[in-house]
Parts: sequence; C-alpha cells; structure tokens
Amino acid sequence: MKCLIVGLGVFGRNLALHLNQLGAEVVALDRKEDNVALIKNEVAVAAVIDFADTSPLARFPLDEMEAVIIAIGDDFEASLAFTMRARELGARRLVCRVLSPMHARLLRLLKVERLVVPEEFAARGLAHSLLMRGAVDGIDLGSGHALIEAATPPELVGQSITSRADHFRRHQVRLVTIKRLEKPLLGGLLKVDPDAPAAYRTLGTPALDEPFQKDDVLVLFGPEKGLRKFLECEGA
Repeated sequence: MKCLIVGLGVFGRNLALHLNQLGAEVVALDRKEDNVALIKNEVAVAAVIDFADTSPLARFPLDEMEAVIIAIGDDFEASLAFTMRARELGARRLVCRVLSPMHARLLRLLKVERLVVPEEFAARGLAHSLLMRGAVDGIDLGSGHALIEAATPPELVGQSITSRADHFRRHQVRLVTIKRLEKPLLGGLLKVDPDAPAAYRTLGTPALDEPFQKDDVLVLFGPEKGLRKFLECEGA
C-alpha cells in the first residue's frame, strides 16, 4: 500500500510514522527541512518542496496510491492548491486536514473523501478520559457510544469476564481486548528502569476466564453512561 502525505507537522509526521509501522510505503513532503529530517529515515521517500509550487506532485503516481493526505496545518491557500492538484492528477482517495469552516466547505466542493480535524478528535478523547474513572484515552463513535482505554478498577482485579458477566451485561459494556504491562527480564532478574516508558502487550481476544491484573489497561466499548458506571463499579 502506498500513501503520500503533504505537510509534516505534528499530525502529518505522526500519521506518516503510524502508516509506516502498518506496512505502508509512505512518501512524505514538507517545505521545512527540519520536518523532513525528522522522518527521512522512517519512510520510503521524504523530500523538501515549496508549498507555492504544486508541480512536485506530478513526480508521483497518485492514481496508484491508496490515499493522498494533505496535512498542511498553517497555510489555507497551499492546502487548497495541493488538494486541487492531487485531484487533477487522479488521486483515488483524498484526505485533508481542515483549517476552518470555510476551508471545510471548499474541500467538500472538491469532493474530498475525508475531512480531518485533529484538535477536535483529540479533544473528544480527552473529554472521555477526564470524565470517566481511570480512562486514559477514548474515541467518540457517535450516538452516545465510545471506545475507551481504562485502568482496571481495583474491584475487578483477579476477576474475569465470566465471574463478572452480570457487571458487563448490566452496563452494556463489551471488553474488546486487554493491554498487559510487560515486565522485561534481564539475566533472569526483573529489569527496573524508572525512566523507561511502560510497554504493553495486547492480548488479542481475551479468554472468558482470563483474570484481570492490577496494571492491565482494558479496551472497552459501550454507551458512554454505561462505561462510566462500569468503571465506577456501580452495582458491582
């Protein structure tokens, strides 16, 4: 799978890195040498271009790419210009970062397949993590439902889906997976590095009798009110 990204700010750069990790062949373009330098060893192609000139897009087979992402976050005219040029060159799937309501309206007129507002997405996730006990991240799925990551409530440690089936059912919550804290060993001894970031292993589809551990992060789906009550262990 091939993808092209124009704009390597925080959003564009992280998108490029994630796509690369998922196995995509990524072409990453930006007008700032520093931004390109940060990513040049992580993607297939990274190049500096002038945002006032859209002609460099013609060097790449946009019509063969899975997606073309215009992630420019600080230049309204450049974003529109690159979007229009990508469409002219036959981009099959266009994704654009939205800079303003007017920008969004113009992008819709250009029939852009997907409009993205990173700040809005991040704000929704933060709202879930602030209002739900133990939640560390969340995605608003609409219609009052959400997908969240949350620390295991103390009341559930040592329990399992089977032993707490009534609690899951009462609040209409489903366990998607468990992210378990890794405890790396060094020479047979537990390696302790307080400065190292925590590493988690995703268990996939957990067994119904898999006991929840103290440091587990639960990935849960359900209605927002149900998720909140589930994490507060109401009626548990």
